[in-house]
Amino acid sequence: MFHRMTDTEIAIRRIENLRMVAVYEFTEAVRRKEGNAHGTDPDRDGCTAVTVLYGDDEQISMSELDPYYETLVGRLFELYQKSKNPSAILMNEKTRELFESGQYTEEAHFQREFARKTGSVTPEVPMESLDLKRFLPLAEYVLTSACELTGNKATVVKTHCGWRGRGSIVLNKGGSDTLHPVTVTRDGGGEYRIHIGDWPETADELRIDFKSDIDSVDLAFSAVKAQLTGRFRFRRAADGFDATYEASRKGSQVYYNRETIPAEPFERIADDGMRRLLPAGVAFSEAYRLPWGLWYAVSTEVSRYRDVTKKDFCSAFLYCEAGYSEVMSWTIADNAKTNAVIRKNSVRMKRALLRDGRCETYFEPDIAGASGIYKTELAGKYFLSE
Repeated sequence: MFHRMTDTEIAIRRIENLRMVAVYEFTEAVRRKEGNAHGTDPDRDGCTAVTVLYGDDEQISMSELDPYYETLVGRLFELYQKSKNPSAILMNEKTRELFESGQYTEEAHFQREFARKTGSVTPEVPMESLDLKRFLPLAEYVLTSACELTGNKATVVKTHCGWRGRGSIVLNKGGSDTLHPVTVTRDGGGEYRIHIGDWPETADELRIDFKSDIDSVDLAFSAVKAQLTGRFRFRRAADGFDATYEASRKGSQVYYNRETIPAEPFERIADDGMRRLLPAGVAFSEAYRLPWGLWYAVSTEVSRYRDVTKKDFCSAFLYCEAGYSEVMSWTIADNAKTNAVIRKNSVRMKRALLRDGRCETYFEPDIAGASGIYKTELAGKYFLSE
């Protein structure tokens, strides 16, 4: 599968005959207020930069704030590993340690497992067809919570999952059943919007916006006629998942609560079928169950090479009702002496259990920090288990 490349991407792919690589830290270049998706230490000032000399006195310099920084780093690791005489590439000792650390650990082994299989650009079952099943439990949770916030306690009688992201929820409120149509849509940025109709009165709508990241979940909801707004935030922390719940009605706050959702043993994910949705061989150590039944599983493996600490991360969201998972993994190499941080080997994949017992896997295209195997053999393809 091909995609249109920018001039910068083409220039990076054309780098050959490495002559010198320098990885260094710009102190006070930027101050981060919070951790980011690159796994950077939130308390660290400055940013990492790379300068490369190659070919006939050609040069490229980038910092980690540049959009193609990880693409450049991936190309440099690739060339260093392929070099017949890597010691001839000029580097200081600490930079070489970073690149040597990348030699003794290859790409995530499950990437190679899929690279040996035949993939397709056509899915057996479109992943989007599972969106409603994924989010019906969330819709139930927010809908009943919103009813309680307006003094109308309700219970879910049944749900229906239809076609094209449309379904319904039947609520019982005060002894009467009410039908609420549900639709799920996705925007281009990967965020989802859930519409629940006819609540709390005819023609009013409860809207939920949902977004997840490597280790967080955000959802906001609102109902215009009821003048109700709310937001739930979930963030992974050292001692569990930090959860914050808040809601306001008619401009006044009516609810606020914070709690820590503790880690549970990974074995608590009871369904063996759901475990099949995780990459084989990854040592998941703990899991967290969010209030509407969404599981978050995480694995962290640490190894050291001289002054370099290498951390292999893998996180997964498991939607049990839909038999669906979203898996992300990546590697961070951190030199303690120079504070230089390099991220590589990123993987993002979606997996779904099919009715015939097989598992379908889709690798998302165009992600930063992906390895050569990912870009050339996996990105944008679907794979079926036997």
